[in-house]
Amino acid sequence: MAALLFYKDPAPLNRDLHKALRYQSSGDYSFTDSVNSVPLTGIEFFEASRDMPVLFSKDDEGRFFPLALLSLMDAGHKQLDGEGRWEDSYVPAFVRRYPFALTDEGTVCFDKESAQIGGEKGEALFNDEGENSETLNNIIQFLNNYDQQYKNTRAYCDECSELELFSPFNLQVMADKDNPLRLEGLYVIDEKKLAGLQEEKINDWFKAGWLAWSYAHLHSLGSLRRLLKKQQ
Repeated sequence: MAALLFYKDPAPLNRDLHKALRYQSSGDYSFTDSVNSVPLTGIEFFEASRDMPVLFSKDDEGRFFPLALLSLMDAGHKQLDGEGRWEDSYVPAFVRRYPFALTDEGTVCFDKESAQIGGEKGEALFNDEGENSETLNNIIQFLNNYDQQYKNTRAYCDECSELELFSPFNLQVMADKDNPLRLEGLYVIDEKKLAGLQEEKINDWFKAGWLAWSYAHLHSLGSLRRLLKKQQ
């Protein structure tokens, strides 16, 4: 499972301990305001590429994973308005799933510190019989879909790595004349190596959707200018 980036006090959801909990959806994404990127799944590359660069990084195990670059700052981003609402750009599923997540074992967990979870306002997570409410079932369906896409994206990145398609992406951007910004530790797919794949591999990737993901990623690099403009 991707790291619980925003979760202050994650806990497994238990129908006995948490039978009175309610969930209130919110458009306030201010919990993201300290990060400059978030993980992304491959199926999101298309929509995200219109608004933000899709790049790759390495986790602690040295495995590649994709991310949406939210800003060119060392920390924080400018995707939010004054009320914490996501402003005129794609909201990654990694952000939308908060305050819930799924463990590698399939257990639903939630952030006990989230303002969206409580005992008074919102939709019940369990009914009077202690069974999942429709709200909770919809949340679980979203989490399962996300988990499946996450695993598919992992397989895609592992094969890109095996085929040695990744190249370092180091870029220096002048936010202003006295403030150069450097992007380091990031990677892109080498378009020439991608085009040089064997025909059988290209056909497999086309059927899996991975070829389209790769070109959506390459297309997204054009949004670096848009990101810089938004930041300025």
